[in-house]
Amino acid sequence: MIRQQHRLLRSVPRVAVLKLKTKSYSSTRASSASPPHNSLQTFLAHARSTNLPPTSTVYIGTCYEYLCLATLRRLSFTLTRSGGRSDRGIDLLGHWTIPSLPFPLRVLVQCKALKAKTSPETVRELEGIFAGAPIGWRGENVIGVLCAKREATKGVREAVRRSAVPVIWIMIEDLGHGRGNVRQILWNQRVNQLGAEGVGVGARYLPEAEGQKVKQEVVLTWKGEFWNPDDESSKTDEPLPL
Repeated sequence: MIRQQHRLLRSVPRVAVLKLKTKSYSSTRASSASPPHNSLQTFLAHARSTNLPPTSTVYIGTCYEYLCLATLRRLSFTLTRSGGRSDRGIDLLGHWTIPSLPFPLRVLVQCKALKAKTSPETVRELEGIFAGAPIGWRGENVIGVLCAKREATKGVREAVRRSAVPVIWIMIEDLGHGRGNVRQILWNQRVNQLGAEGVGVGARYLPEAEGQKVKQEVVLTWKGEFWNPDDESSKTDEPLPL
């Protein structure tokens, strides 16, 4: 079973907002070395000081990792960037808190900043990072999250469904100026078996500058209510069920 969102509906009823109080959990980094940056802003400063070309794969990939990290907070993910030469394919590391469980679920995240459509091979690559996960993120109850700029193809959706591990696919587009927009979320039955049964998807309006087209973003719901615990400032008055 896959939860997925392909397009946003125009006219649907409003749902209530659920404020979920969450506890703080530390996301232990895979490496104890102090990184030269820990946010998009500090990375951009680091890139300027080291003359890193904006067209390089390191620049593009790191920017997208920080974009995903910030955007996933709105879906109740608490993450730390672990990307680097020795990251073993793990870009972000942390937890996902959902209303149905008294404890957070552990997650490993890969961020794909590819302009082209992704293939089912990306899901198999995600499955491979579990073997190299740090202590604390090993075992059966760990979710692999794959973030990409393009919508999941039919082959990717089938690969997610068939995967032997819990997998969540999230399409995050780059709106510029450090803003990300969630356009698609889907996951397989193994995620439901970990406690996500009852979690759904909805949509809300994103605030836009005057004269620009109004965008909508996919959000998570719980029992018909939209919840967004970690980004109160970004909420709007228009949460919409799909």
